[in-house]
Amino acid sequence: MVVRLLPWQPEYGSALPFDSETAPDPMDPVDLTVERPVWAPVTPDPAPPAAVQIVDGVRRAESHAMDDGPDGEPVFGLFGSYAVGGVRCDGRARILEESILVRRRYLHAGPDALPDRTIVSGAATVHFEAHRVPSATTAQALVGALNRAMLDEEALLAAELSRDESVVTLLDGPLRPLRSPGRRVVGYVKRIQQWYVSATERDLLPTLAPGERTPLFLIPPGSGLEAGHAEGRYSWFLRLRHLNPLYHPLGGVMRLETSGALPLSEAVALADDTTRTLPGLSSVPGHDPRAPHNLVPVGALEAALTHRLGDRRWVQRLLTANVGREAHAAVYA
Repeated sequence: MVVRLLPWQPEYGSALPFDSETAPDPMDPVDLTVERPVWAPVTPDPAPPAAVQIVDGVRRAESHAMDDGPDGEPVFGLFGSYAVGGVRCDGRARILEESILVRRRYLHAGPDALPDRTIVSGAATVHFEAHRVPSATTAQALVGALNRAMLDEEALLAAELSRDESVVTLLDGPLRPLRSPGRRVVGYVKRIQQWYVSATERDLLPTLAPGERTPLFLIPPGSGLEAGHAEGRYSWFLRLRHLNPLYHPLGGVMRLETSGALPLSEAVALADDTTRTLPGLSSVPGHDPRAPHNLVPVGALEAALTHRLGDRRWVQRLLTANVGREAHAAVYA
């Protein structure tokens, strides 16, 4: 038995569903013949890489908190921040500075609405909008709510940017239902949580070469982790790059998807565009902890967004100073 590594650094888990609680087999039958009758590698016709714009976000739990509710029961809280933005690649990569949005939230599980929290220290002011998360029963559930808020902002930005149909708009993760999106929107799934195809079809994936993909398959409505697409979703796998032989060949495979409402010819064109383009944007193990799936321009975007959030220690010092003053005033009131 040969042991091979997976390329992601272990603190990020893996790009494969083996560390997920989701079953790897498809929840519902998918149509494997929607594009071609035979499940075999597809090599797009030669063409220049497509222009793409990629939407992504970063989020950060700044500090957990706890307050006393009106009935004396503890109320969990979370000071959190997130930022979303886009990067455009059309021969060169440039961050779309005008697209960057920073949000700060004070999320809590209390029974009633709470006021916003404005943290002031000297000339520095940081405003956290208060949002009640009534379904949260644990502190970790508030972190999940922060992540969902970031994903919602990503979806809004993707819908806005996708109005420019001269480029392909890539949205991190499974394709979420967007309000009034353009037609050339693709979800790129860095972390595969569900294969959708059986073990027989998965045998093709290790054999794919960079610049090859599987045929499209159609995921029916209501299936998988991102439901809400009435016409289902077209999906495909592609190989981003060949890795060193010490890595398992599945470590270089990515799944993508687009709306099942598109004409098949447009979905095929999007699949071909991504197959020509994304291998050239993929990262290398040793340079990115989530290589090759975390695309090089996305790594640069994430660094810029993290910078916009401000230094973590600075934010925590502001929180500590402000909450400390409130606690001192309450004790001596």
